[in-house]
Amino acid sequence: MVILYLHQYFRKPDEAGSHRSWYIAEALCRAGHQVHLLTQGESNFSEEIRPHLWVHYLAGKYKQSMGFWQRVFSFVHFVWKAIKKAKKIPFEKIYATSTPLSIGLVALWLKKKYKKNYIFEVRDLWPQVPVELGILKNPFLKVISYFLEKKIYQNAEKIVALSPAMQSYIQKIVPQKEVLCVPNMADCSQFELQKQKLNTTFTLLYAGSIGFANGLERVMVWAEKCTWVEFWIAGEGAKLDFIKNLVQKKQIQNVKFFPKQPKHQLKKLFAEADAVLISFANYKILETCSPNKFFDGLAAGKICITNTAGWIKDLIEENKCGFYADTAEEFAEKLKIITQNLQIQKEMQANARKLAETQFDKNRLCQKIVELF
Repeated sequence: MVILYLHQYFRKPDEAGSHRSWYIAEALCRAGHQVHLLTQGESNFSEEIRPHLWVHYLAGKYKQSMGFWQRVFSFVHFVWKAIKKAKKIPFEKIYATSTPLSIGLVALWLKKKYKKNYIFEVRDLWPQVPVELGILKNPFLKVISYFLEKKIYQNAEKIVALSPAMQSYIQKIVPQKEVLCVPNMADCSQFELQKQKLNTTFTLLYAGSIGFANGLERVMVWAEKCTWVEFWIAGEGAKLDFIKNLVQKKQIQNVKFFPKQPKHQLKKLFAEADAVLISFANYKILETCSPNKFFDGLAAGKICITNTAGWIKDLIEENKCGFYADTAEEFAEKLKIITQNLQIQKEMQANARKLAETQFDKNRLCQKIVELF
């Protein structure tokens, strides 16, 4: 089957960012399908990056630092270019992954035009997330966005959600649709389990986006209180300068920043860290997220610490691979217990890796999506 894969922010393994679409596309190719993936790039060009997998880059720009209307233009521009490009590809079925929600407009238009079904993957609940975070405020745009969300779900052949909470939310909107939960994935082959630490200080690593939704100012309060541990922040985003200025203003000495980097480089930081941080701003809707940094932490066999309730908190607590803390006082109290007990550290790290291998192995989860075709 020839599959048209729509993902505006696709990243190859040697690029920084999420590699979920690479894993899925690769699995589809191994199953005998041909995959044409449409994504955004600096210029218009196409390349076959492995047998039967073509990536078509459509010139456009997007950055977290863009203003609201700049983002809207970026989304609309990609929709227009993707529709034009898709006309030249003899596809049989579509796999479309959000965000942004506008990617569903491409799939919807192509379905109406060419009578080709699409599977829609929901990575974040749009427009619910930007509405609750106060990013999407215009009443008219809210109405239009919720209308489009329902329309895209209704016309999808099947829907893939990245967390149980997302799955429940979508099923309430379209109870007649099949909604499959396939969380983000742990690539255990990418990480060698730590054998010996070079640094003696207990180290916590945050590796990911540094934007409004990530709430890293909450983590800086933890760092200010817990001076006996180190906090490593690796990534980029619209709030990076704000966080750096906050650290400088408060003279927090135990925070170190690293640039955004691809996973084959990032795994060196994972090897040295004792724990990973999963941080979000304090909004209920963000409890539904399926953060890559959590699954990388599991694959690397690291203690997982989160400041967000929801299904990730439940997984961590049920599998005894870390802890949840809301306040700096709670974080400091729980962290002291761990840092003073090497046996607890080893047990939590082993439990993290076990959870990665038994529930979130990328090959097993990719197979679920392959079976949809």
